[in-house]
Amino acid sequence: MENHSTTPEPTEGFRDPTGLMKWTRGFLYVGIVSCLLGMWSSARDLLGGGGEADLDIGLRVIFWIFTGLPVPLITAVLVLTWIHRVNHNARQLGAAGMRFTPGWAVGWHFVPIAWFWKPYQAMTEIWRASRNPADWRGKPVSPLLHWWWFLWIVPTWSLLIVDLAARRNLEETDAENVEAAAELVSWILEIPLIFVLLAIIAAVHRMQTEHHRAQVATS
Repeated sequence: MENHSTTPEPTEGFRDPTGLMKWTRGFLYVGIVSCLLGMWSSARDLLGGGGEADLDIGLRVIFWIFTGLPVPLITAVLVLTWIHRVNHNARQLGAAGMRFTPGWAVGWHFVPIAWFWKPYQAMTEIWRASRNPADWRGKPVSPLLHWWWFLWIVPTWSLLIVDLAARRNLEETDAENVEAAAELVSWILEIPLIFVLLAIIAAVHRMQTEHHRAQVATS
């Protein structure tokens, strides 16, 4: 599998990331609304407010659109597309010898076990190559990347373990309360995750566009 990450991919020149960046950031901001709705619903469940069951149909539809499949799915597609684009552009700016191709910078998110560290490595490589394409190896990365991966991996898997343990070891009512509490914590932690990712996207976009303008100006 490792060999695939070094397979060269065809290049097509620097591709303007502005439109994709704006769409990605826009849906991430929508994701914050999703988190607030999720927090509200989980808090109602935890406090015995009936959760979503007693909501009117209109609110249920709004809740499902924001916290169900559509918005999270579109957001995930946009973020992964953005990762593919900035990896590609880093190469076009002159970053030679990158280990992760655009395809595998995305693909490692779907490989079991490897998804715990490979996507993070791919993102740190993108950051370094965007900061200084001509001499990117060994460059320090922003603490934003550490926080991004920590807020993604640790809460997601920790809360999943708590949820599974509650289902197996507690009575139904107690398990439901633990699950509601875990969901509430998950929604709360997702908000700083989104803000950190927004900051990373803005920084990478700024670095790459500045390098591109400089190269165009000198040429």
